Amino acid sequence: MNLKTNNFKSKINGWINLNKPEGVSSFKCVSIIRKLINAKKVGHAGTLDPLACGVLPIAIGEATKSLRFSVDNEKTYEFVITWGSETSTDDKEGEILKISNNRPSKKSILKKIELFKGEIFQRPPNYSAIKINGVRSYKLARSVTLPKLNKRRITIYDFKLLKIINKDEAKFFIKCQKGTYVRSLARDLGQVLEVFGHISYLKRKSVGNFFIKQSISLDKIEKLSHYSAKKDIILPILYPINENDIIEVSKEISENLLKGKKIIIEKLIDKAVFEKNKDNKLFLTKFKKKPIAICVKNNGILLPKRVFNV
Repeated sequence: MNLKTNNFKSKINGWINLNKPEGVSSFKCVSIIRKLINAKKVGHAGTLDPLACGVLPIAIGEATKSLRFSVDNEKTYEFVITWGSETSTDDKEGEILKISNNRPSKKSILKKIELFKGEIFQRPPNYSAIKINGVRSYKLARSVTLPKLNKRRITIYDFKLLKIINKDEAKFFIKCQKGTYVRSLARDLGQVLEVFGHISYLKRKSVGNFFIKQSISLDKIEKLSHYSAKKDIILPILYPINENDIIEVSKEISENLLKGKKIIIEKLIDKAVFEKNKDNKLFLTKFKKKPIAICVKNNGILLPKRVFNV
């Protein structure tokens, strides 16, 4: 039996660690997988530009309810910066805006990347999906007036020069928090080096527990049977969720949460497990290995916000 079936919607719930190919948008990947497995609900964690390739976690069925937790995970990238020009999109597909004949030395690169480690402020690319007054930035960028994007606080945990490819190109690695734009990093590094630069190759190596070595291509997914997909590539709903965002509950509590009932925490024998969570902060509850509900604690009351139907 093929993954795709015309007679009923798939009941698959979980994650696919997709190795997104270059030249295909994240939205298109979701659309392709939705058709392949005939699933009603499919989403992705952390958008990749069409230019980029690599890890794109795909949530299927009930796993889409936990997307908000998985997008917060740390990410790693390998990328190539081409020196000598800055573009409108901060990558090789944009219009060239600035040109320099200067090229950086290895010593100067190693010195300047130190400026981008730790907590920094970064201005997103003009061509990004950020909304300004309800309009996507890339739509504004295509109009007469360029968008005015404010700098945002981000954290770069690691930034390494991997290789000087030639005088015009260098390869790098970064580990960063969500919301980091690698294109902006290339642009800003080129500016401080006074040579200008843009991204010419970008691969995401990991998103939290999703790693490139365990990822699977779209071509391979198309060839898998329905059984093989569930056995070999569909990961559990809770797979990418940080343990700090999960609370194990008793069978009785899980049954009440599944019914949508509010629970008074003070009356619980194991009330201490909820004390680590601040009021109004979302977390997941599970019973054994089964996800139960996305919950919030407020004024001593445990409230189920979204229940998992698995």
